Amino acid sequence: MNYSGCVMDGLLHNNAKRPLISFEFFPPKTAKGEERFWEALEGLAPYRPDFISVTYGAGGGDRENTGRLVCQVQEKLGLPAMAHLTCIGEDQAVLERMLDHYRDNGITHILALRGDRSDRMAPDALEKGAFQSARQLTAFIRRRHPDFRIGVAAYPEVHPEAASPEADLAYFQDKIRVGADFAITQFFYENAALYRFTAANRSAGVTVPIIPGIMPITDFKQIKRFADLCGAVLPDWLVTRLAEAREDVEAMQRIGIQVAVEQCRDLLRQGVPGLHFFTLNRSDVTSAILDGLGLKPG
Repeated sequence: MNYSGCVMDGLLHNNAKRPLISFEFFPPKTAKGEERFWEALEGLAPYRPDFISVTYGAGGGDRENTGRLVCQVQEKLGLPAMAHLTCIGEDQAVLERMLDHYRDNGITHILALRGDRSDRMAPDALEKGAFQSARQLTAFIRRRHPDFRIGVAAYPEVHPEAASPEADLAYFQDKIRVGADFAITQFFYENAALYRFTAANRSAGVTVPIIPGIMPITDFKQIKRFADLCGAVLPDWLVTRLAEAREDVEAMQRIGIQVAVEQCRDLLRQGVPGLHFFTLNRSDVTSAILDGLGLKPG
């Protein structure tokens, strides 16, 4: 399969003979964490990712770190970098400053997000921000910086705050219509959910690339917490499989890698344009999955 036609419109892509591959990192909060951040990046760099993305904390909690690290990744490692940008509780002037900062430092891709509420926010933080939704933020970025490539989030299993699956689908399509070039999904483990979501959007005339987000499982309690927060489903077959290794860290990691390889193989057979890995700032598990898929370094 030639992948370039699937993803070049609105996405960085450097190899037409393989799917787009991207890695997501979060800004570390300590010097030791930053050391691990760079170690993980250097461990995954040989896989020649099409881009590295760096997250942005709710309410701008990691704003400065994200702004610095995104630019350093691109400059030091020569890897294209995409900045996450959230609008919850943010002033327009702050968002304008961040966008100008990225433009001036050669960053061309932005992931536009509302952002999650956090305990440190005031109850009315969302209402006090310049924009109350990712749709509004996307439209603003498109007007202010028409040359940026803008990504948005997608929820194959429905956003936990959505009024209904139909409302969630319509909202996603609105984000595309106001200027988004591509989408990256929340993690999921039932591929049928992505296929239904993609088919519904194609039927509605949405043609942008929809890149599945892949969350490797290394800790059952951790993945259960993540799933509860974002509304992802942990299917019975997966819970049963993971139960075999509840107290065995190495066995849990082995099963998590196997599950991810199986999931990604099926996704690639069905023609997804790429795979976006949530690395949790470590390289070993993601590299093992890529090796298992035959997507080795070089």
